Amino acid sequence: MARATWTGALTFGLVTVPVSIFSATEDHTTRFRQIQRGTADRVRIRRTNARTGDEVAFNEIVKGYDLGDDQYVVLEPSELDEIAPGRSRLIEVSGFVDLAAVDPLFFVSGYYLAPRGEEFAQVYSLLVEALEESGRAAIATMVMRGRQYLTAVRASGDVLELHTLHWADEVRDPAEELPSPPVRTRVSAEQLSAAKQLIDAMSVDWKPADYRDEYEDRVRELIDAKRSGQEIVTAEPAPEATNVIDLMEALRRSLDRSGSPTAQKSRATTVKKRAGRKQEQKEDLSGLSKAELYQRATALDLPGRSKMTREELERAVAAAAPSGRAKAVA
Repeated sequence: MARATWTGALTFGLVTVPVSIFSATEDHTTRFRQIQRGTADRVRIRRTNARTGDEVAFNEIVKGYDLGDDQYVVLEPSELDEIAPGRSRLIEVSGFVDLAAVDPLFFVSGYYLAPRGEEFAQVYSLLVEALEESGRAAIATMVMRGRQYLTAVRASGDVLELHTLHWADEVRDPAEELPSPPVRTRVSAEQLSAAKQLIDAMSVDWKPADYRDEYEDRVRELIDAKRSGQEIVTAEPAPEATNVIDLMEALRRSLDRSGSPTAQKSRATTVKKRAGRKQEQKEDLSGLSKAELYQRATALDLPGRSKMTREELERAVAAAAPSGRAKAVA
C-alpha cells in the first residue's frame, strides 16, 4: 500500500476535512546507472570547485544568485529557512472556479486526497458530490516539502483529486516566446466544413490504455535481449588493501603497466623462461565469468567482443592468447 506524502486538512469556509495526500502517477521511464565501458564499475558525480577542481564538502556549499559577470548574491541556507513558508498542514480553499476555465497548461502534478478516517467520510463525500454536480474545482494553496503550492481540487468518481498548478508568472506568453506569433487568417466555408468532417471521422473515445510508450517498450526488449546472454557485466568487488605479502606482486604488476625499463627487463626474463618450456600449458577459461572474459577480450583488442555471448568470448580469447598478445590484467 502506498504511503501518504502529506497529511493535514482541507478547509473551505468553516468546513474542515482531515485528509492525506497520495501520489496519483508514477514515471515508468527505465532508469540507468552510469558505469565505465567494459566493467561494472559505477561512475559517481562529485561536487567540485569549477576553478580549482577540488571536491567541495556539502556543508561548504551556499546559494548564489547570479548577477552576471561572475558576480553573485550569496545566501546562507539558514537565511532561506527563516523566510520559508513553514510547516502549515492546511489546504486552504480561496474560491471555486469552473473546471473548464483552468487551462491544462497550468497543471503540473496529480495527487489523490483521502479522508483520514471513517468518521470524516460524510463530509468528504459531501465535497465530492458538490464539486461534481457544480462542475467546479476548488482553488487552494498549501505548503509541502518546504514550498508553497497553488492547487486545484476536483471530483473524479468517488475520489477527490488535487493538482498542483503553475503560478501565473511561470507560464510563458506565446506572443513573447514564439519567433513569429501565428496570425489567424480567413478560411473558406468549404475548407472549414471539410476540416470539421475530418475531425468527426477521426473522433474516438478517450481510452488511455490504448496508448503505449513504444520507445520504452523497445528499451525493455533490448534489456531482455542483453539479459539473455548478449552482454551482461557483473560488478567486481572493491579492491582490497595491499598487504605486505602482496606488495612486491602489486609493485611488479604496476611496473608492467607503466612500461618502465625495469618492467621491460622483467618481461624479457619472463619471455626467455617461457621460450625454454617445451610445451606451454593452455589456461582453463571455463571458470571465468563473462565479465572477466570480456576484460581479457578488451586487452586482446578482439573485434566484436561487445556482442559476443560468454561461450563466444571464451573461444575467441582461447584462440587469440597463443598469438603473443598480452592477457588482461585484473
